[in-house]
Amino acid sequence: MRFGVHYLPTYIPSLDGTIKTYYEHVFAQAQLAESLGYDDFWVTEHHFHEFGGIVPDPAPFLSALAFKTTKLHLGIAIVVLPLRDPIQTAESYAMVDVISNGRLEFGIARGSTPQEFESLHIDYGESLLRMKEGMEVVQHGWADESVTFHGKVFDYDNVRILPKPLQQPHPPVWVAASRSDDTYRWAGEKGFNLMTLANAGPPDVMRGAVGLYRDSLQAAGHDLASKEVLAKFLIYVAESDEAAEQEAAGYMQNYWAVATARNPAGIGRQDSRAFKDQLAKGAIIAGDPAHCIDLISYWTETLGLTTVSGSFHFGGMPHELAVKNLQLFADKVMPAFG
Repeated sequence: MRFGVHYLPTYIPSLDGTIKTYYEHVFAQAQLAESLGYDDFWVTEHHFHEFGGIVPDPAPFLSALAFKTTKLHLGIAIVVLPLRDPIQTAESYAMVDVISNGRLEFGIARGSTPQEFESLHIDYGESLLRMKEGMEVVQHGWADESVTFHGKVFDYDNVRILPKPLQQPHPPVWVAASRSDDTYRWAGEKGFNLMTLANAGPPDVMRGAVGLYRDSLQAAGHDLASKEVLAKFLIYVAESDEAAEQEAAGYMQNYWAVATARNPAGIGRQDSRAFKDQLAKGAIIAGDPAHCIDLISYWTETLGLTTVSGSFHFGGMPHELAVKNLQLFADKVMPAFG
């Protein structure tokens, strides 16, 4: 099993401090994660809001991390490809791969926040087409001498992309999928890795969606054994289930207040039922080490996961508590998975 740390900031100035302080805490946690044996560091692109918007351009963020780490794979989960020019995206992330000595993990998706598209005057209805064409351009740019591409959205003639990534023909590509069968199918047909949310639907529905991905991989002639399936969770480990709820429920409520409403008005609301509901739905992995092991084992068996990406620092949680969380998970949970 592969384990990563995931940062989608739900920035709360009164709890997180300045943005500079928040960045410093994330960098320190990344260095700690590497020393504890985590495999990957992931960051998400969002814009114009405290929900992820303080890391609107992950490429320079990951490049900075490349100088603070030596082994940790540095992943974007995800580039909102429909919002970006694919030529410039290929350039920026090729630089990350070079600077990090070939440690880039490149995740893409169509995007899930229509407000971001509206702000940039891009039609969300074109997001799937823009993602597919954009990824084709990125791949050509990384592997070929120059890009000539004439699509419905993007049009280029003989454009050179420099630098080329160290990983050839390209860094590992991941596709984020939740509810769209077409995205699962496309990811499989292209031979990309898959990332999803375990609670994007009932367990049987999610098992079927991941099965569709694997069927598409096989039908297209790709090696199933070489492909990764990732699920992302909020994670909190404590000495007991009761301690996990007591310590983390408020920060999880803060996270959901910002993430679901894109409005921090609900920050500070305490609701133990919501914590238990989210735990039951599989949206979070929380409790004592044995409980966390059981939950990860369940999702690994249900979805055939090869990697788990955990948000260990969320909702204005103090840096010291996030460090404790990362340490406990590495010491008490990760060894159960070899």
